Amino acid sequence: MKQALRPTGIEVLGNIPWGTHFCHFYQNDEDLLSIQVPFFKTGLENNEYCIWVTSGQTTVENAKNALKEVVPDLDKYYEHKSIEILSHHDWYLINGQFELDNVIRLMLARLKIALENGFAGLRLNGDEAWMDQRTSHDFMEYERFLNPAIAGKKLIISCSYQLSKCTATDVLDVALLHESAVSKRKDRWEILETRNFLTSQTQLNLERDLLTKRVLKTTRELNGITEQVKKERSERKKGVFSPYKSELYLKTIVNTSDIAFVLFDSDSHVLLFNAIANYWSILSFGVPLKKGVYLPDLLNEEGKIKFKETIKAVLSGQSLSYETSYQDQGEFREWYRVTIHPVKDDDGKVVGVCCTASNITRDKRAETELQRISGRLEERNKDVDKFAFSLSHDLRAPLANMLGLARMLKNTNVPNSERPELESFLFQSIEKLNDAVYNLNRILELDKTLSLKKAKVNLTELVNEVSARYKPIAKQDAVRIYTDFDNVNEIFTIVSYLESIFFHLIFSSITYNQTGRPPVIEITAEKTANKVIIHYKNFGKGGYSKGTKADAGSYKTLNTSIRGHGVGLSTVKTRVDILGGSISVGTLPDGGKEYRIELPLDLSETNL
Repeated sequence: MKQALRPTGIEVLGNIPWGTHFCHFYQNDEDLLSIQVPFFKTGLENNEYCIWVTSGQTTVENAKNALKEVVPDLDKYYEHKSIEILSHHDWYLINGQFELDNVIRLMLARLKIALENGFAGLRLNGDEAWMDQRTSHDFMEYERFLNPAIAGKKLIISCSYQLSKCTATDVLDVALLHESAVSKRKDRWEILETRNFLTSQTQLNLERDLLTKRVLKTTRELNGITEQVKKERSERKKGVFSPYKSELYLKTIVNTSDIAFVLFDSDSHVLLFNAIANYWSILSFGVPLKKGVYLPDLLNEEGKIKFKETIKAVLSGQSLSYETSYQDQGEFREWYRVTIHPVKDDDGKVVGVCCTASNITRDKRAETELQRISGRLEERNKDVDKFAFSLSHDLRAPLANMLGLARMLKNTNVPNSERPELESFLFQSIEKLNDAVYNLNRILELDKTLSLKKAKVNLTELVNEVSARYKPIAKQDAVRIYTDFDNVNEIFTIVSYLESIFFHLIFSSITYNQTGRPPVIEITAEKTANKVIIHYKNFGKGGYSKGTKADAGSYKTLNTSIRGHGVGLSTVKTRVDILGGSISVGTLPDGGKEYRIELPLDLSETNL
């Protein structure tokens, strides 16, 4: 169903659907108000509840005065409780600090109240000039979570960013977290197209071109046949050709075309058909066409009802064109583009029906495959975003420590007695950053060797091989791994991907071990129907206990965009998704983690 659009009041954006999250970049207060004022004026005029969160030099009073210049009866809207104008302290910094969950809950609560009071929805703008380095990371996570949080809801959110406070990288990061980004260039507001919009636009252009080519091809063929028939009819009238020769030519044209032709009388009895129509009748209905056959007898009950309605419309003088499909004698469906025209005598009376059909099954399957590939590409793009997010956290944490310690050492007021300890901490952070870069290089080197070869995998042998591969990363003797593959020890899958899953799980257990003792790992597998379930347990401070299970209610789908999961687990989820499986994580009684991985037992029949 087509989604209704809402006016933004911003000329360059026009109308947008509910659930839209966009941003704009401004240089000064004049630029800021030139977007915010028409945005809220339009919201009030369209019965939307409005929330304006101010920051920087634009105070609550400034905002009210600016809006009142274009909305003289603003007081009436205040009496109706249609708008709130408040500072960022009262919206983002409840209890003096920014908390992502609190802000989203507050926003959804306001939406509920607005809808209960008869408003069409909620429109919100926040000026983010209040942010500093301490809050920017958490606020970007908030921006990331806004898109799924407002999807399908009657909410429109705009975020304002001051260019003087943004680096080039900040501008790119912010733009990618919003569906649209508006910026001023040469005194004109312009909308920056996002990657998803460009992808969708390219997809639509491709589909339009394919459809245009098919229509042009069919039209040329029909026009050619029509012109030939007209020519023969004209020549026949002049007595140049005998009726027999004209019929022979027409029959040759019709029978050599790849378009099916069926001519039947007003009572739906077949009068004439060509060879391709007879072939498709056998393919779709299991019987050949015959002269005089009653066409509805070839159809099922649903087809008979639709045919009766169609013929009634055509016999009244209408021409119809549509696409339909039939189950062939096997397990596949055949798709056709059908055109039906009335046949009239010299007096204009309808005496029969001409039906043409072209097989478009190949085009339909190509469209389906294109949609499947587009979906896969979209998922891979999401995985790349998650990988980049995890990577940025792994690298930024030690780098932030280094910057902080360097500033403290640069400060001449720091006592000499404290400098050795600060220098020690600085070198520790440098070593962590070096380890992160080394581990990343190791992961990328492993990914270069991956292939899509499918084969039967022995789980015991594979885990032993993986154990040997991570010796250069950690001290092998300090890690204990217990395995139990008695229930199922073989799986037919992509060998390199399954090997990568085990490697990155063990790698993450070592890299993010915080128990104060060597990692203890247990890997088991079980078989259910046509799936294999792999349980990977990384025990916490309580140590190893065979048979320990995570609470069933603690399992959650692995979300690699959450801080602390690292690059390794992001790679694991990507591999599992490609193999057609799923991964969830639960908490063990001792605080450790259990990863539950479901994979198809046999990938030999898939198109991976």
